[in-house]
Amino acid sequence: MAACEEVEDQEDEHIYHSKGWCRELWIQSLGMPSVLPPPEEERQVKTALGAAHAENAREEML
Repeated sequence: MAACEEVEDQEDEHIYHSKGWCRELWIQSLGMPSVLPPPEEERQVKTALGAAHAENAREEML
């Protein structure tokens, strides 16, 4: 448990950033306008709430 708690925050951050990259690269592959680097990277998201706000803000970044 101690090992999991030690890296949990880092792993959460990696998940949110990876999700943003996957979404934007997929959108780009479909020929639609994408935001690269994704908002999650620009805002240095560390929480699920922050990731949701970043994803919602992507339209402003187009």
